Amino acid sequence: MKYIIASIQHYLLFTYPAITVFVFYFLPFTSFSQKRDTIYIFDQQFYSGDTIRLAEVSVFGKEHYFGDAEAQKRYLLLRSRVKRVYPYAKMAADRLYTMERTMDTMQNKRQKKVYVKRTQRYIEDHFTDELKKLSRSQGRILIKLIHRQTGKTAYELVKDLRNGWNAYWYNKTAWLYDLSLKKGYDPMNVEEDYWIEEIILRAINSGELEYQTPALLYNFSDLVEQRQKRLQKQLAN
Repeated sequence: MKYIIASIQHYLLFTYPAITVFVFYFLPFTSFSQKRDTIYIFDQQFYSGDTIRLAEVSVFGKEHYFGDAEAQKRYLLLRSRVKRVYPYAKMAADRLYTMERTMDTMQNKRQKKVYVKRTQRYIEDHFTDELKKLSRSQGRILIKLIHRQTGKTAYELVKDLRNGWNAYWYNKTAWLYDLSLKKGYDPMNVEEDYWIEEIILRAINSGELEYQTPALLYNFSDLVEQRQKRLQKQLAN
């Protein structure tokens, strides 16, 4: 058993970055792909008994300027990382939805096991080189965005689709890269996550990123208000 575990760890450490490993297990084989349902949020206004549906739009002013060169540099770097990994998180949410739908139609565990293995082979062939190019910082943000888009942490996804033992060892491996698959997304209370949300919404608003209804949906006005309270509290202390 120790030899097997050591072999797995060696494989993960020297063949794939930790972030790549968990992605393999929930991106599906494209031949099974189905279009994911798109949910649009509407504001409803009533005029003389008629209902007019207006798509909800986030309006942003000029891009935030921090007034500090170092802070501005950190923001621009974060923006670059978010835009780099957001498409992977979006794709993961789409494919997870498809995988769950497909597996629901399967009659036994053997079919599901074959399906997952087939998925893994396909992803390894088509996405390994691309995912290996992600830096540790990009991987950390991708873990957060996986939670934003799917509603589950990377750890929970591996645990659900594989088992708790795999999730434990993948998280241990990620830890060696100073990553945690248990890391969640919390823009209401975490400063970096607030700016990640702002970057995503601004990029979607400008057409740079494609919109997908996230599993964790926030009202940005509430986030701004909460952040102001948090900053005021910090100043008071």
